[in-house]
Amino acid sequence: MMLKEINLFGIYVAPFAGYLFFTVVIFVPLRIWFDRIEIQRWIWHRTLFDTAIFLILLSVIGFCLML
Repeated sequence: MMLKEINLFGIYVAPFAGYLFFTVVIFVPLRIWFDRIEIQRWIWHRTLFDTAIFLILLSVIGFCLML
């Protein structure tokens, strides 16, 4: 499948920007939920954990939207 740029009011945006937007929309409530259940008690490095979760979500969204 060929990726095409998204035209937003005359400005062409790469599809990756859309993937990032959808990932952030899912990640922010997930991170708030992680704070609520105090997940930092079970993980060693919170920033590394957040980055890994963000990249996993981005990969899943990118893969699902490419199908």
